[in-house]
Amino acid sequence: MVLLTQWIARKVSARVMFRYGPIWVGPFGSLQPLADFLKLLAKEDLTNRLASRHMPIIVASLAVGSLTAIVLFTPLAPDPVAAPLDIIPVFYLLVWSAIAIAMVGMGAPNPYSSIGVGRYLALLASSEPALFASYLVPVILSSKLPSTLPEYSVMRTSLLSAAVWGASWVYAAIMAVALVAALLATMASLELKPFDIPEAEAEVYWGMFTEYGGPRLALIMFVLSTKKIVLLLLFTLFFLGGSAPFSYETSPVAAIIIIFLKYLALFVVMVVVDTIMPRFRPDQAIRFLWKYVFTLSFGAVLVASAV
Repeated sequence: MVLLTQWIARKVSARVMFRYGPIWVGPFGSLQPLADFLKLLAKEDLTNRLASRHMPIIVASLAVGSLTAIVLFTPLAPDPVAAPLDIIPVFYLLVWSAIAIAMVGMGAPNPYSSIGVGRYLALLASSEPALFASYLVPVILSSKLPSTLPEYSVMRTSLLSAAVWGASWVYAAIMAVALVAALLATMASLELKPFDIPEAEAEVYWGMFTEYGGPRLALIMFVLSTKKIVLLLLFTLFFLGGSAPFSYETSPVAAIIIIFLKYLALFVVMVVVDTIMPRFRPDQAIRFLWKYVFTLSFGAVLVASAV
């Protein structure tokens, strides 16, 4: 899935800029991400004298594990986990992956890395509260609908998100506000333009990952791609109706296909926006997230709790 989304992102962004994108390796260049990944793995593993040798690999591997574990709470898992308030450990796993990325950046000292980590932590502190608040809205509203599934769980929210939209115009209005806030907060959490201030190439070269190359860079890119997949999957399940109009019980294959198509449409939109948008200055990004995105998400949570 990581390699597939990488190929789609490169092809879509290339077409937006009137380029061809990957064309040589595999059909339509579909194996180019795999070739690039293997090329990085084959390079010599070098670190600078003051860098931590083992810590970045350990925390990056744990980040992949934490992000993969989130999928176990969704209906896409073969034997999904569902328990009351399991949204809390899911948020914890998301936070850990974000912290792990910052720790990887701090593992290789460099002026550009230090600036990138500082920007990333500021972006993290500004986007994560809005992200969690906006994702809580469908969790709260779905728990108000009649169901035998555990309350405040990812499973219940995923299966009832379409019903939340159709429950009443009040629920639909709250969900619309939360959707806008969640979309912007998700873009910030994934460092997509206009929020890619930690890796602003024209300003801080490669930001947090300036000192990394070879297998370490391959692992870092794998972590970032996995986070994008998981976070956009949660957005699809929580805000885009999940498998609706199909049901997992009656048409499991059709339900999975619908989720994939919705995810793919969302992913393409994100890639296009990331390609065409300019970048915020750091102060603009932080101010925008607190002034608008957090206000929308926090207000939506308060109203969702009150109705």
